[in-house]
Amino acid sequence: MVVRLLATLIAACAASSSGCSSLLTSDVPPETVYWLEPPDFSVTAASADAPRLTLRLRAAPGLDTDRLLIRGPGATLNSYAGARWADNLPDVLASVFRTVLEDSGYFRQVSTTGARTDWNLDLELHAFFAVVGEGHSSPMAEMAMRGYLACDGNTMPIRIASTAAAHDDTLTAIAAGFQDAVNAAAAALLDRLSGQCRLQPAE
Repeated sequence: MVVRLLATLIAACAASSSGCSSLLTSDVPPETVYWLEPPDFSVTAASADAPRLTLRLRAAPGLDTDRLLIRGPGATLNSYAGARWADNLPDVLASVFRTVLEDSGYFRQVSTTGARTDWNLDLELHAFFAVVGEGHSSPMAEMAMRGYLACDGNTMPIRIASTAAAHDDTLTAIAAGFQDAVNAAAAALLDRLSGQCRLQPAE
């Protein structure tokens, strides 16, 4: 029965104008999954009276994807073949920044779901792609977020942007450039938060 079914499938493929090569063979290269690591800042335990924070991070249209994106030349947005992040970008970055904020010593709890808390940080990702210029220059990893911070009854805008150069045009180097951009954005975010709403790090 199995042999008969296989023979029928092969005959049907031969009769088809396009064939069934996708069923029998695959020319698609295996995908490489890339990981973004939370920056290795010093870990500090928060005090018992430190505030709680809820982080919400979403992506602008076109960036809610698990693909490594490339912009340019011109107003074009494409993805690198055979490469993706471990999950959709907003989820990956929310996990990274949650860890950074938890380890900062500023907050006794950081959550990305549930009810709003003492502090609320709402961010939208506006850039997370490699930018290709003219000629043979290496790509630049570009990251930008914007949103607002609410604490102590006040609401203030937050703007974070960073760039990092890839050492060459390989996917490994480009992924490393994205990591450098994330590291710089995380440092800028902590610096931005440190002077807000009487926030004090743990002793």
